[in-house]
Amino acid sequence: MKLETILVPYDGSEQAKRALEYAKDLAAIAGGACCVRAVHVMPSDLINEKDLDGSSLEGVPLGLLGREEYQGLLNKVVDRARERVKEGLQDVIDEMGDSLVVDVIADPSAVDALVYYAKKHDADLIVMGRRGLGGLRGMLGSVSYGVLHGADIPVLTVR
Repeated sequence: MKLETILVPYDGSEQAKRALEYAKDLAAIAGGACCVRAVHVMPSDLINEKDLDGSSLEGVPLGLLGREEYQGLLNKVVDRARERVKEGLQDVIDEMGDSLVVDVIADPSAVDALVYYAKKHDADLIVMGRRGLGGLRGMLGSVSYGVLHGADIPVLTVR
């Protein structure tokens, strides 16, 4: 199996950090052409005024904003989240350089967002942590379980 792109769902948890380490090792074995994409999914349906750090339009409720205004605010929230994720991964970014791409996407469904992202970026493998909070007899979390069944590519879960 040729590995060019490895997707790692990243939420900052210990399980996600272990999955990222595993993906980093796989990328090193695969050679310099392999890219690891650490992707954080924000639940877009839970974004509220406090996430905007005073960027809302004079106290106008988000539900009353037009599509373009809301999209602009959402982009600001995603950009801020990307910077926070990058700060938390700075050691890995320094080590991997351009071989690591950090992305943040806003979507109400982490599973759907990750499966779509994997297709869009032609990922060869998804490496993800598992929490064991539910799903398959307590062994896989609901996101791991959903991605495992929704993805058209191999999914490796790391304990």
